[in-house]
Amino acid sequence: MPELPEIEHYRRQLGQWILDRPIGRVQLNNAGSTDVSPEEFSEALTGRSILFLERRGTFLILHLDNGHRLLIALAKDGALHCGEAGAKPPFAAQAELELGDRTLWIGGRGSVLRLLTVRGLDDVLKALGGDPFSRQVTPESFAKLFKKRRGALRSTLTGQKTVSGIGPRYADEIAFAAGLLPSVKVQDLNDESVARLYEAMQRILLEASDAGGCLQTPLYEGDTLTGGYLNQCRVYEREGQPCTPEGAKVEKMDVSGKKAYYCPQCQYEQTPVFS
Repeated sequence: MPELPEIEHYRRQLGQWILDRPIGRVQLNNAGSTDVSPEEFSEALTGRSILFLERRGTFLILHLDNGHRLLIALAKDGALHCGEAGAKPPFAAQAELELGDRTLWIGGRGSVLRLLTVRGLDDVLKALGGDPFSRQVTPESFAKLFKKRRGALRSTLTGQKTVSGIGPRYADEIAFAAGLLPSVKVQDLNDESVARLYEAMQRILLEASDAGGCLQTPLYEGDTLTGGYLNQCRVYEREGQPCTPEGAKVEKMDVSGKKAYYCPQCQYEQTPVFS
């Protein structure tokens, strides 16, 4: 499922192809993708241009030249592909936006597209926790947020209320990088553990974004970047494999009814202090 690094990768890459180009043909192949009719959706977008791209959590937000926003929320099997007009995407597209000599295809049966006003977008985003890459999520604010939470670390990271954009894959990778078990209760973490967790979150999400995330569907023809972080994952879905060439074998546990992957040798209830 697309998480923050995948959407951040899309945001960075798509600007070179879709900004400041009039939207031509608009095709909505799944009427359930949006809350208006295909005709209304097409009419609202045709002739508009995209001024810039924003990401909040796992939402990709296209800012239109009339002040409105097009929010894209990709489904579990969702992906984007940008190619020359007339080409074929590597999936069954739910929607297509033609922008000059390029077409943006949106895949994933449950992917959602919403045309929103500024106020409407604010109403959607206010339910989300802070974005890990925002200036508002500092080590201090992160620590304060965690002191207010109760429950397992993995559930807190994936709950979208404390921070947004982190799903199962990166929650497990962040916990591993922080040296913390995904089952540890966040209310029991000491200050050093929370500081280590913040650093791990920033580092893993940035490294994954720079490497193109983990989705294997190419964003464009000849794409060698998208999915580049997949082979760098240390624990997620690696049960029975070593976390590092010299490390212990990854194991699986149940955390709040969800599978979580961890290394019994590298992860603890608290971040150990080494002198």
